[in-house]
Amino acid sequence: MYKTFAFRDDDIFGKVARVEFSLPKEGDYAYLLGNFNSFNEGSFRMRERGGRWSITLELPEGVWYYAFSVDGIRTADPENPERSLYRRLSYKMEDEVSVASISSGETFYHHPSLTYLYSFGDRTYVRFRALKGKARRVYFVSEKRVEMKKKATDELFDYFEAVLPRKDELEYHFEILTGGGTLEYGDFRACPSEYQFPQWVLDRVFYQIMPDRFARGGWKNMEDAGGDLWGIMEKIEHLRKLGINAIYLTPLFESTSYHGYDVTDYYRVGRRLGGESAFENLLRELKKNDIKLLLDGVFHHTSFFHPYFQDVIRKGEGSRYRDFYRVIKFPVVSAEFLDVLKSPGSWKEKREKLKKLGWNYESFFSVWLMPRLNHDNPEVREFIADVMKHWLDRGADGWRLDVAHGVPPELWREIRKKLPEEAYLIGEVMDDARLWIFDKFHGTMNYPLYEAFLRFFVYREMKAEEFLNWIELLSAYYGPAEFLMYNFLDNHDVERFLGLVGSRERYLCALAFLMTYKGIPSIYYGDEVGLDNVGGSPMERSRAVMDWNPEEWDGGILEVTKELIKLRRNSKALQMGAFRPLIFRGGLLLYERTLRNERIIVGINYSETKQHTELSTSYEILLGHLDNNKLSPWSFFIARELH
Repeated sequence: MYKTFAFRDDDIFGKVARVEFSLPKEGDYAYLLGNFNSFNEGSFRMRERGGRWSITLELPEGVWYYAFSVDGIRTADPENPERSLYRRLSYKMEDEVSVASISSGETFYHHPSLTYLYSFGDRTYVRFRALKGKARRVYFVSEKRVEMKKKATDELFDYFEAVLPRKDELEYHFEILTGGGTLEYGDFRACPSEYQFPQWVLDRVFYQIMPDRFARGGWKNMEDAGGDLWGIMEKIEHLRKLGINAIYLTPLFESTSYHGYDVTDYYRVGRRLGGESAFENLLRELKKNDIKLLLDGVFHHTSFFHPYFQDVIRKGEGSRYRDFYRVIKFPVVSAEFLDVLKSPGSWKEKREKLKKLGWNYESFFSVWLMPRLNHDNPEVREFIADVMKHWLDRGADGWRLDVAHGVPPELWREIRKKLPEEAYLIGEVMDDARLWIFDKFHGTMNYPLYEAFLRFFVYREMKAEEFLNWIELLSAYYGPAEFLMYNFLDNHDVERFLGLVGSRERYLCALAFLMTYKGIPSIYYGDEVGLDNVGGSPMERSRAVMDWNPEEWDGGILEVTKELIKLRRNSKALQMGAFRPLIFRGGLLLYERTLRNERIIVGINYSETKQHTELSTSYEILLGHLDNNKLSPWSFFIARELH
């Protein structure tokens, strides 16, 4: 069951509630799962209290979807009859889950918090919230009376917005037109909030590399392609010509796998990738070319073969690292388990045998190779902070944190305070990111935006009107953090977008949106030359070896990608300007990004028929083609307004 105990005004999200989730105690351990942590174990571990598993957390008002995991088995709340089928294409989630409707009952609401009143770029943003359907119109009243735009709608609320020239301080109230007349709300005097983040991030375009798959390897074996850091260094000229000025590397530390997500030594660069000298040389070349470096931190779990876990295997309860991991009971594995592990034969055969034998510790996605760390242990927290600071001191510019939604958010808040302010921190959070941004991460991998991409560009489940509501709802939820989100069309965990949409033209339409929308854009290695998906499991399909034969490249995609990156890097309006939708109808997206006297207009026709864009201003086409205000099927244009 869930119980709401109290509401309070929060300096970040406005109204938040203290909510207890609980269920009758069964099993050895339990976790709370939900769209607030991507239905992932690890972050919200429940405690026994009066014969029940229980946990309390604070949530912004709204409808939240949740479930429990008991001994690794997911179940809906047995004491809550309200359930819903929750579906997310982005991380392949589809299950019946429980519904928590969190509302104070206030018909209208505003609080001068970071997501309701803030300045970014040259604008000040004011947000107002009303129960769904209760406000016909809302006016922001200060020096002038301004009608607020109805920005977005979710299950409970309508969100309204006024975008003003940048203000240092405001005195204001709201006028609300309802079915029963006009009401006045509030008498506020406040300074708009300013989001603090590393300023260098705004003009960056990221390029994600799986080192093993990128350069030096030539034979296409999915287990190990032989790429390394030396190979990346030799291809910096390719990145420079593309316009890339930041890279994100998947884990480069000592591990037993090609992907590196099972770390055995966090303080050493993997020998398979060239070791310490390769890292130092790569770092030197990156800095010489003003290319920032983001590392991948795996702190939800370690490798089974990490020395700390091996010590637990050998010494059991006598190990000094016994509390470093989530051990259920000792021994953590049986003698038979170890015998199978050491036996000859293929890994496939051994994996099947090991799965049947089982193990006595929590692990990532029930994979024995990746035992889960005990994040309640202060030594684990110190260890994570030390590793992160160590590599920042050595020259890295930030971190992407793997399975961040499977680690308690307060741990990230605690570690954030120990790191340099200029380090860009993003977390892998595959769903609603509100509990993970601002005081934990500057932004997250923007899976909710990717979900909208899948539904609109790939599966055509959404029309432009629904797509707009989705992205504007994210804007209402995230406030200024949306400008720091790490936006992508694909990465190493999802299938390549080009393969999903099936054509160059459709892919470039999506890429044009990515490069002209709010947030930090990224390219996954090979996207720029048309690298497609390969066979194998869904998670492996995007991990093809990079093809360095220019004759095999899609030159059309390469040239447009270069131009889009160039536009993005040269336009402050695209980096930090206000977003204003002009037409979102059917398959037509028409919007503008503005900052000071720069106005960029973007049109995307994602349909089979020509669309009229209804532009009334004089403009210069920067990329794409517009014929007498008509946009051809499956095409886009980007223009600059002429003054």
